[in-house]
Amino acid sequence: IQQSPSDNNSTTAKPDRKKELREKIELIFPDWLMIELAGLIVPIVLLPIFLPLPTSINTLLQFSDFTILAIFIAEYLLKTILAQNVIKHILNPWHLLDLVIILLPLISLLPTVSHNLGFSSPLLRLLRIIRVLAVGGRAVDRRIAMATPSANQPSSTELPVEIRVMDGNLENVLRGVSFSKAEEFIKSPEHTWIDISSISDAEVSGLSNILSIPQMILESELINESYPRIDYFEHYSMIFTRVADVKILDKGTEPLMVNRSGLLVICQGQNIITVSRSQTRIFDEILQKARKIHTPQEPVVVTILYTLLKYILEKDKDIIRLLEKEIMTLENIPLKQRPTNFLELTFHLRKEVNQLVPSLLHLKEIIAVITARRVPLEGFNERHEKIFDILMDEADYLHETASNARDNLQSLVDLYINTSSFELNRVMRIVAVITSMGIIPTIILGALGSNIAGAPWNVELYQVFIVVMIMMLILGWVFYRLGWLK
Repeated sequence: IQQSPSDNNSTTAKPDRKKELREKIELIFPDWLMIELAGLIVPIVLLPIFLPLPTSINTLLQFSDFTILAIFIAEYLLKTILAQNVIKHILNPWHLLDLVIILLPLISLLPTVSHNLGFSSPLLRLLRIIRVLAVGGRAVDRRIAMATPSANQPSSTELPVEIRVMDGNLENVLRGVSFSKAEEFIKSPEHTWIDISSISDAEVSGLSNILSIPQMILESELINESYPRIDYFEHYSMIFTRVADVKILDKGTEPLMVNRSGLLVICQGQNIITVSRSQTRIFDEILQKARKIHTPQEPVVVTILYTLLKYILEKDKDIIRLLEKEIMTLENIPLKQRPTNFLELTFHLRKEVNQLVPSLLHLKEIIAVITARRVPLEGFNERHEKIFDILMDEADYLHETASNARDNLQSLVDLYINTSSFELNRVMRIVAVITSMGIIPTIILGALGSNIAGAPWNVELYQVFIVVMIMMLILGWVFYRLGWLK
């Protein structure tokens, strides 16, 4: 399992309890809204200074000014209170500018200032112009911040293709090999393993010429969205599979994240070629594992192919283990203590397991085809067939385990939905009881009128009260016997 440094520190760091509230405040006060309001302040403040306006217009502009000011105050106070480090947040230069924007108009509202200087005094006009400049600077800064790409965003620049060649003894590694040099290794009689990563669409054509494989077939096999499969021809076979990389995130909506990268394995005579569109660490990890089991008598093609399939199964096993752990954690949460994002968590886990189950099924079919010797693998014998049979049994077991995890998740979701529906039905029944019992006095009093004195029928107020109470008790008894009050 690959974990980033932040993941390792997540267990020791203090949980940020204000994170969810900050996200809600960001939704209420997004940057684009504050930019528009900052731009709207400019004409509101400047028009009364330079143009003689009617009293009604001035009143409207002042009301608009105070409304926008209230929004700025609410944004500043809420974001300051919910900041991770309040002191650092306040001392930020742009947050100090926010404070200036808020305080400048508040100065003019002080009784002493407004009484002695007047609305149109030069000092207050100067304060308003300074405020416009501050608001303009704030808007420009936010636009620049929104337009500048984050340092955490991945660069759109494609990485250059990397070709590595391993000899038949799995000892010497050549890195930074060119396509022409790789062609020499492919045509040589020696057993080699060639790994090509970060290959682009333009470089697929060159690979097609080196391997004498139609470019259309290579492009169709390299589609990451394709399901794992094996295609075998007379002189070569092509296996497309997905390698999972598991990352454990902080506690949240997605505590488990699985990234799957496509990998194309080409077995051609004494050579095995692995091709991927992304930059991965698979080569070094597979090489380290293959060196432990490889012997000089073994063909490199069989050793690398077995190690690669074993590596993929180990990654899938890690995913299943983490899924089962997450499912057990969710199952042990009492019904009344389940988090509000319970369904979101379960659906995320179900999405991962729904990708895992068919992937294991196809991987099991790939191993079955290899075991049946329908794939042209040089040096593949009966001993290798038994080893791959064991690998297929492991894939079958993992597929069954993943299917059980998917069923458990579905049962967990069904239980939660049924429990929520039952609780909702119980509340609705109580509401229906209260509504039904409230209809009785409403109908009777409506028929009698607000004043029963002088009514055509001879009834007293206590008699009406007794009749209403009797009818409500009867209706309450019916609801009680039906179980609606439990």
